[in-house]
Amino acid sequence: MTLSAFATHSAALLCLSIGVVASSSPTVFAQNADDPRGAVVEEVHNARPRFMVRVDVDHKDRVYRDGDELNIEVTSERSGYLYLIYCRADKKISVLFPNKYQTDNQIPARTKVHIPPHNGARFGIRIGPPFGQEILKAIVSLKPIKSLNAESGARGNTGEIDYSGVKAAYLEEMRDRPQGWAEHDVKIKTVRSGTTSDRQRGRRFGVFVGISEYKDRSIPQLSVCHRDAKQMANAMKKRGDLDEVAILLNDQATLSGIERAIRHDLAKATSPGDEVFIFWSGHGGRCADTNGDEKDGLDEYLVPYDGVRNQPRTMLLDDQFGRWIQGLDGRRIVVMLDTCHSAGQATREKSFGRFHKTISLGLGMAKSLGRDQLDFFDGELKRAKDIGQRDTAILASSRAAQLSFERREGDLSAMTYFLVQAIESGSRPMTPGHADRILERQVPGPVQKQFRGATQEPVLVDELSPPIE
Repeated sequence: MTLSAFATHSAALLCLSIGVVASSSPTVFAQNADDPRGAVVEEVHNARPRFMVRVDVDHKDRVYRDGDELNIEVTSERSGYLYLIYCRADKKISVLFPNKYQTDNQIPARTKVHIPPHNGARFGIRIGPPFGQEILKAIVSLKPIKSLNAESGARGNTGEIDYSGVKAAYLEEMRDRPQGWAEHDVKIKTVRSGTTSDRQRGRRFGVFVGISEYKDRSIPQLSVCHRDAKQMANAMKKRGDLDEVAILLNDQATLSGIERAIRHDLAKATSPGDEVFIFWSGHGGRCADTNGDEKDGLDEYLVPYDGVRNQPRTMLLDDQFGRWIQGLDGRRIVVMLDTCHSAGQATREKSFGRFHKTISLGLGMAKSLGRDQLDFFDGELKRAKDIGQRDTAILASSRAAQLSFERREGDLSAMTYFLVQAIESGSRPMTPGHADRILERQVPGPVQKQFRGATQEPVLVDELSPPIE
């Protein structure tokens, strides 16, 4: 599309379209390797920032027609300097904000910022050709990014820059201070006037991860987690009307493979309004906080097939997972975790290691972190909610200080067993809330009977409650 910022009291137009320099980096959204749009998304990406940013637009489906005005909303956990980069269908890149009409780009924390401003705006953003898939990226930096400021010579009088300028800003001013900036992007589809949507309903997608065997032999091997993923996928396909399913078992479930399935493939295949289900069965654990954003001083993680014990950066950390989920903004998401995050040492339990001296090591008797607290991704979900992201639910097999168990029968894990039964035998659509009530009744008793002294209580953090089957 052609983006133009227009003065509200003048007929003069400020054109923000520019030429670009080709990139050879791999892309997510682009169809070929020389498309800088995907490179801006991938290369100017902060996987684990100390604060979160969210950008959104005023069309819920993120589809805009010729002549529509684009209104943008940004919220940041920290005050800082806002930069809006627009990657167009014709592979040209523009800095929409700051611009010559609004050069002050400093924004307050936890406040919705509207671009253009609702009151007294001197410019607007209107959709025009060429049409296609486009990307809007918001960057909030604790310090000004000189090469992206409106007065920068690199942008010229029109505020235009090219991809090399964006990449240079990242390499020179941002890469060496990852805790000093955060970003978020959304995909936008632009179409000709009169174009009708060809989508009849929201689609449903599932990613199912089950890891019983680990490459690092010092990590205790499990027995049924791969079966959990297969059984849950089968149940959801039969009763959940899933359009597409990805199943990652054992050595397929490397950290890079899981990232590709969730952050790349799922993000590319789905659109706002779709429903996404992510299931994980395997080990979980805790380690010292790696970037200073955890109030309890601990990061929680899930263990991929190639995770290495005592090397947290080989694990899927909760704030990293939170960024993946943020990349699915606009979808309705249910995350189901049959794992645990306390440091236990018991047969058939799904956690390992000693990561904090105040955590007890008995069968589900750890109390130091609070029994009403779910740790993995819960904090990130609440933070995302605070800056405007909604429609996500987590159904976890146990509370933060408890363990999750594989059944002694050797068929499935405890939560998965009863959840699959409920899905397959249910006569009505099942919401996460309904599933949680079933699991609250059915899981604790059998676990206590099979594992003396153990307590496993499923927990739900629900921000949407769509049917899960």
